[in-house]
Amino acid sequence: MESNSKKSPAIRALRFLGRAVPAALLAGALAACGGGGGGGGGGSRAPEPCDSQNSRGEGFALGSCAATSTNVFQPIEANVVVNGTDSYTLTLGFPADLAPLGGTTGFTATNRPPSELRNIIGVLQGQAYEDPAQGQNLTPPYVAITDFFRAADFETDTPLPEFRFASFGTWEKFAGSGLDGFNEGYLGIWFAERPGPPNVVPNAPTVAGSYSGRVVGLVGDGPGEPKAIGGRFGFSAPITIQVAGGRITEAQLGELTISSQPAGGSLTASNLAMNPVVFRESSLPPGPLIGALASGGGNEATITSGEYEARFFGIAGEQGAEIAGRFRFTTSNGLFGVASFGAIRQ
Repeated sequence: MESNSKKSPAIRALRFLGRAVPAALLAGALAACGGGGGGGGGGSRAPEPCDSQNSRGEGFALGSCAATSTNVFQPIEANVVVNGTDSYTLTLGFPADLAPLGGTTGFTATNRPPSELRNIIGVLQGQAYEDPAQGQNLTPPYVAITDFFRAADFETDTPLPEFRFASFGTWEKFAGSGLDGFNEGYLGIWFAERPGPPNVVPNAPTVAGSYSGRVVGLVGDGPGEPKAIGGRFGFSAPITIQVAGGRITEAQLGELTISSQPAGGSLTASNLAMNPVVFRESSLPPGPLIGALASGGGNEATITSGEYEARFFGIAGEQGAEIAGRFRFTTSNGLFGVASFGAIRQ
């Protein structure tokens, strides 16, 4: 699928919606997802490796280098506290040798971006926040977060069902300076309890049921050649989940849709060439629901490894009203991806 957005091409998408970067950064720079620049092409200096592409272990975050178009998993933990409307606290815990990059950032309504295109991951529009507060042009260093508990399909302006108990989304940190700072960054996902109803509980539902929801994530080329997509992108997808006996029995994602916006162009969306992504049966509560990812049939790229974590959200009398979680995966054509998701009991 490929389509041009009806939104004005005069609005320059920055955070992960591809754009031009200095020629010194080679093609494959940040392309589409929530935080940087797109492929610039050309350049006189050789690609420079980034420390972020040296994995410290498998986690639910990516270290990303645009110059070499390389992404690896990083064990960066993101803790988000949703304090209320337009109020979030993000704490990032980096591995020991990257500890100076960690810390806590608060976001309020003053941190909303001026461009609506910076709220988009794939073709889902949520709400983004950037610290320090940015103008029309986003420039590192900065930290950003998006929340998709309330979201809309960007292409059709169709609002999607709103979550009452769970929030989920993406985060990103680019610590370099100026446009060159988009070359290296750290990208991840999160899910958390929403404020409001008292005594939110992780209890499983007492009867089997079906859930429907949405996924937002980040995907890019892993180490080695050839490169499958030539950059790093944000993606979105629908998800359906079946639950019985207090566990996830199966789940399936729809098409994984990425988006980008070249300098001077319109937002463009296309589907990743991947076979359907499915969840295998999870562990039983108490504790998080943990399971493996796999691929359905087809002739496209397949999942070679992956796992998910999820938990129920609800209140007494509405146990398991919602599910939220996270997953990571690698594919047969060398992609690395992480995502968060939420689904509402139907």
